[in-house]
Amino acid sequence: MRFAIAVSMLLACAAASAQVYKWKDKNGVWHYGDQPKHDAEQVEVRPSSGTGEYSAAEMDRQARNKECQEKRAQLETWRRAPSLSEIDNLGKQREYTKAERDQFLANTEKKVQEICSRPPSPEAADSFPPPAPSGEAPPPSRSAY
Repeated sequence: MRFAIAVSMLLACAAASAQVYKWKDKNGVWHYGDQPKHDAEQVEVRPSSGTGEYSAAEMDRQARNKECQEKRAQLETWRRAPSLSEIDNLGKQREYTKAERDQFLANTEKKVQEICSRPPSPEAADSFPPPAPSGEAPPPSRSAY
């Protein structure tokens, strides 16, 4: 048992201290390897501290931040525009009045603030199927065909 632990630790240390080189070929493509080529430079490689995967909460946070940035950028574009208009289902364009434009920007700003505020609690998250109201039996399940 001790021998297996010692061997695994030795292999982990050897992998952590492996030398990696990078170089660019004549076509401008970067290559990486453990053997140095002409004009290769050594690259420091550090072992990761985690599993290499983001947690679901981190991925959710990143997606919300990205959406927040996109919505803020769109709002700023609309604010800088001299006028706003929309095209209906028949292809007719209608320009917003000043009051409609102001109301649209106010509503959009409110939505952006909601998106960019702290994430909702897990209890508030939507689930499928939705939980049955208290005092009621859950709906019958259907089997797949």
